[in-house]
Amino acid sequence: MEEMEQPKDEIIGSNEGYGKFKDAESLLKAYTNLEAEFTKKSQKLKALETESALRTEQEDKRAEIERKVGEFATKFDIIKPFSSALKESMINNENLDIAEVAMDFVQKNYKRAEDYIRDDEFLNNYVFSNQEIKDKIVKDYLSRVSQNSPIKVDLGSGNIPLTPPNIPTTIQEAGRLAKSIIKQK
Repeated sequence: MEEMEQPKDEIIGSNEGYGKFKDAESLLKAYTNLEAEFTKKSQKLKALETESALRTEQEDKRAEIERKVGEFATKFDIIKPFSSALKESMINNENLDIAEVAMDFVQKNYKRAEDYIRDDEFLNNYVFSNQEIKDKIVKDYLSRVSQNSPIKVDLGSGNIPLTPPNIPTTIQEAGRLAKSIIKQK
């Protein structure tokens, strides 16, 4: 117990308790520097922990959004082509009500047929370049043209025909001409 009751001045003044430090001031300075470094490291660790927690929270939010959009797209097939854009829209939006975000997204991106008709880029990329559509248009056109038969000329009315008369040169041609005249009347 006697050792503990030494006066403070004697403890500070003795060189035995300073280890590699020459005096109390050097030890105090080293301790202060060490404490400052420890504080910096602690602050840096706290910042990294916060950043990691934020990153984890964002990853969890993204995973939750992907799950919700996946379920929603499975339930409503019309959403599948827009899944990626819908995910991004939800990530940038604090509202996690997928139906509301989906309707907002559709409202902003939906085009009516009238809008597509006026969209030259759409027409060139999806209508005019589509061979099936071209074939249907040509078929429809030819069908309409064939329904509008040429002007019928009645040779027996005394009128001058618009085309020169078709004079058959063989019996078969004469038969065909007679049949066509009979059908017209």
